[in-house]
Amino acid sequence: MLKKNIQILDSTLREGEQTPGVSFTVPQKLEIVKMLDAFGVDFIEVGHPAVSADIYKSIEEINKLSINAKAIVHCRLKREDIENALDLKMSWVGIFFGTSQNYLFDKYKIDEKKCLEMIKEGIEYAKDNGLKVRFTAEDASRTDRQFLLNVAQVAEKAGVDRFSIADTVGILYPEKVSQIFSFFVKKLNIPIHAHFHNDFGLATANTLQAIQSGATCVDVSINGLGERCGISSFSEVTMSLDELLKVKNDWNFKLLNEISQYVKNITNISSNDIMPITGKNAFTHNGGLHVASVLKNPSTYESIRPNKINRENTFVIDKFSGKTALNHCLKKLGIKTNDQIVDRALIEIKTNPQITNWTDKQLSSLIEKLNN
Repeated sequence: MLKKNIQILDSTLREGEQTPGVSFTVPQKLEIVKMLDAFGVDFIEVGHPAVSADIYKSIEEINKLSINAKAIVHCRLKREDIENALDLKMSWVGIFFGTSQNYLFDKYKIDEKKCLEMIKEGIEYAKDNGLKVRFTAEDASRTDRQFLLNVAQVAEKAGVDRFSIADTVGILYPEKVSQIFSFFVKKLNIPIHAHFHNDFGLATANTLQAIQSGATCVDVSINGLGERCGISSFSEVTMSLDELLKVKNDWNFKLLNEISQYVKNITNISSNDIMPITGKNAFTHNGGLHVASVLKNPSTYESIRPNKINRENTFVIDKFSGKTALNHCLKKLGIKTNDQIVDRALIEIKTNPQITNWTDKQLSSLIEKLNN
């Protein structure tokens, strides 16, 4: 039996909403928060306020609720994102930054020294403004071990409250998880979080191994929703902790089925959609940062090249999309435009969150309308 307390961070409202085809309304988000809080999760990741006005508004409404769980917002390592968290009067902020060579050189075009400076400055700015900070090393599983330790130690010295190791493209397996988490638990004096993607169907197994190797908080989402094949499943992880690892928390399991069914009904996402390898979303990207990175270097957010199984990657245009993604899709459609029209189109897309996958026809009509 693991005697330590294991915390759960539910990311349905952030990671889960990045599932292609999913966009929660504010009332739906409020209901999910109430259910998660009644179940007894420790953290609820309520979204990335910089993405769209509806996400910002939903966080404002969630903050009016009286809940026991800690609400945490998702932020890039940018001052304006941290200031969003301050404007929303958040207590916790989750800052993320990619640390692998792929990310530093292809996505950010910086070196390791600059990366460490940015991490130090960002965390210190958040801490100086009274925020509690979880720092996530995105793509940690493909980051050089020594450099990842440098990142973690810089973050710890800067005052970070939690350090999160993210398997962003889902390439880890339990033996590797054990090696990585055991190493960092010995090296750090702050709690370590774990975030696993399910691209190979190993997210739940990896989560359990991370806990057995010293992680004290793990990320999950209801029904395993998330980018591509999703992340660790809320129900699988909590029930496995209770029944298999005998971790005892005050969780209300009588609500588990109700929570799962509610989200299933409002998303209409089938298990096949997020099935590893062959599922509909296995090579689908919609987040603005994700698409921009994949267009530069597909391996940043793909552990398998889709052509290996006669597939190709696809990009969904929705409220999470950025300028690069929209320009790419318009170019494929043969639509010539300019930066001003693209910027206006993005505003229109982000202010219509109920459209979760803009079709070619809808995009063509939108650009035609803006040109008139």
